[in-house]
Amino acid sequence: MIKIISASQFEKKKRSGIPNEVFQRVAVILENVRKNGFDAVAKYTRKFDGFDLTGLETDIMISDQEMADAAKKLSDKQKQAIDTAFSRVELAQRAIAKKALLQTRVRVGNGYVLLRPRAIEKVGIYVPGGRASLPSSLMMAGVTAKAAGVKDIIVCTPPQKEGISPAILYVAQKLGMISVYQIGGAQAIGAMAYGLLGMMEKVDMICGPGNVYVAAAKQIVSSEGLVKIDLAAGPSEVLIIADETGNPKLITADMLAQAEHGTNSPAILLTNSRKLAEAAQAQIATQLANLKQKEIPEQSIRDYGAIVLVSDLEEAIELANNYAPEHLEVFAKDADSIAKKLTNAGAIFINTCESFADYGMSGGNHILPTGGTARFSSGLSVYNFLVRTYVEFMTDEEQRKLADLTGVFADIEGLEAHSKAARFRGEKP
Repeated sequence: MIKIISASQFEKKKRSGIPNEVFQRVAVILENVRKNGFDAVAKYTRKFDGFDLTGLETDIMISDQEMADAAKKLSDKQKQAIDTAFSRVELAQRAIAKKALLQTRVRVGNGYVLLRPRAIEKVGIYVPGGRASLPSSLMMAGVTAKAAGVKDIIVCTPPQKEGISPAILYVAQKLGMISVYQIGGAQAIGAMAYGLLGMMEKVDMICGPGNVYVAAAKQIVSSEGLVKIDLAAGPSEVLIIADETGNPKLITADMLAQAEHGTNSPAILLTNSRKLAEAAQAQIATQLANLKQKEIPEQSIRDYGAIVLVSDLEEAIELANNYAPEHLEVFAKDADSIAKKLTNAGAIFINTCESFADYGMSGGNHILPTGGTARFSSGLSVYNFLVRTYVEFMTDEEQRKLADLTGVFADIEGLEAHSKAARFRGEKP
């Protein structure tokens, strides 16, 4: 059973991360993929996914016909749900792109400095396909990349004996000309980072969520300087601030929705109302018992969930900002004012639930920083898919005027060649 604890007890509560042994195992997998290409990918696909890629050496990509047939396997209501979410996320990201893609030009003396944005050329999107197949993640990453102007997108998703989820393929088709490869896990991250000879070109950026092995693989290939990644994602999490007006049934439903992501996904309630805390505690037991799929083990709620009784909402705000959760929901009489004081969160939801955001209905993006990294990281947006290049120009006259001062600065740092390179520009032509 979930416990009601104090603020001081909550501050001592640890989050789960990626164990060192996972990084060690993943490093071996990546090195094997780098050296042996498809043979290594096939080996790990058999081992971890129970899927034999034999015979697909030249064709691990989903065919255009399979992509086209995906829509026939979905009901009209399912397609309506995807289409609605797609259009709302696209609306937001296109509006963001109008500002993100603007050049900034500043006159500096007799010259200028220009910051010129451009889209990353080739992006790989990882889409989980295990216990939970996530077409919504492909939509979030793909729509955002397209809005930024990315021209070349590939997708990797674990193979399935019954075939790739038609919802994933339907979203891929809506995104336009993109290639979908049926490989998953750390080996898919390696394939995108290193390329597969004759089958897949390496990408410049990898994005999308995955399990701890995928997350570790993304961090490793990024640290090697091979690719950019969207963010270092860990277990999904929610923190809820609520006063006595909060609805315990709805709040508890949001906590369990988050716990459904995995056995180590934190679901936290901060409240100054003991009545609400006790009602939420009772609701969790009731709602857990009524879940048909039983996908949320009580251990997850017990070990990573918490109901925290705070002295007042100011203390809740301070705890939330220190915790820096991925999702932060606010249910209170003065929710707007509270939200303005919240600084560290992947996304903030005012009197609404983050499930709407998970499926694009609120227009934002559900690929968000976790594990406290919201203190310095942002959720996925057009900005992630851009590279900004400085373009700098100085007239000859400006260079002559600043040559000596530049040389002096170089001398301070003891860099003689730098000093001469600048001072040569100060000589009379």
